[in-house]
Amino acid sequence: MEKGLNASWMPSYGPEMRGGTCNCKVVVSDDKILSPIFTRPTKAIIMNRNSLDRFMDKLDKAEIIVLNSSLIDLSEEDKEKLKDTKLICVDANELALEAGSIQCANMVMIGAYTKHSKAIDLEQIKESIKERFKDKPKVVEMNLKSIDMGYAQG
Repeated sequence: MEKGLNASWMPSYGPEMRGGTCNCKVVVSDDKILSPIFTRPTKAIIMNRNSLDRFMDKLDKAEIIVLNSSLIDLSEEDKEKLKDTKLICVDANELALEAGSIQCANMVMIGAYTKHSKAIDLEQIKESIKERFKDKPKVVEMNLKSIDMGYAQG
């Protein structure tokens, strides 16, 4: 949105919030977005094995998938199903702990995604984090470090 693009997101929490898979569908476009609903993502960030299993049958058209290799070990069957997809495996949990908090694993993944996406600009996302968390300097520092670490590994 800060780049002037249209964006929509549709989170799904439900009972998944307590240990299962939760997900969020995001659409970013320079055109008008008529619906936030889609069945086959072109890009995906997968944080854990349960999420990969749940969405595997919908990833056949994905161009890029960023996988948290701390929690996902791809089988040969997985690799075969995703053979036409650019897979970016990131040790997000370990890098997040190194950055200061396991809660930064999502920022590590965003950093890796940013390296391979035209939708997110690295410097712009850093500025956004600085602005949104300006009253929490330690949070800013951990998130920026996490993004840089994910970008480097991505």
